Amino acid sequence: MRISHKHKFIFYCNPKTGSDSFREMLNPYSDIKVNNNSKIQGEKYPFYTHISPIETKEIFKNLGWNYEDYYKVVCTRNPYNKLVSLYEMVYKRYPNFLRPDFKKWVIETKNNKTGGGGKDHKRWRKYGTYALEYFIKDEKGNFLVDKVIRLEDFSQEVPKLFKHLKLPEIRGIVKKNVGKKRKSTQEYYDSELVSIIKKRYSWELKKFCYDLF
Repeated sequence: MRISHKHKFIFYCNPKTGSDSFREMLNPYSDIKVNNNSKIQGEKYPFYTHISPIETKEIFKNLGWNYEDYYKVVCTRNPYNKLVSLYEMVYKRYPNFLRPDFKKWVIETKNNKTGGGGKDHKRWRKYGTYALEYFIKDEKGNFLVDKVIRLEDFSQEVPKLFKHLKLPEIRGIVKKNVGKKRKSTQEYYDSELVSIIKKRYSWELKKFCYDLF
């Protein structure tokens, strides 16, 4: 995540949505730059890279900071592509014979609560399979962010955000941590898995006009 007290923004790192690139662009204007895993999370380091808005709001309250004073931004991505990218990230160092089948892996993950599983210091795995509505809303359904930017719209939306935050004009979109796929996105899915994704991620598919792949 990134926090600026001067420019009053919070940027949340929704896993596999271009957050590495966004953090790099916001670095010069951030007072808090979190790149650590959450193994060392504690009183001295209350934030961690892929912290959720609901956790952050509670920390702000404990620190006496007004959460509502900050412009809160998060990115999203077509869930079909995001899940493939997450899967390849999780198993990138595994030989093929030790990798679970992609379909089996997706079915066994959740879109909230335990999410994609994993230990606390790898919460990017947990939050990576979250449906966006569970990542950015509280238990009452209230939104905890002000702006959602689609990864697919970075070139248009990032300059607009910088202008809104009164930051210097950005020159070019940074691209970091771009994952590699072993095959096309379509080849990871069959009709049954497409139906599962449509159901689990229906809110963001509709809200952000995402279609297959």
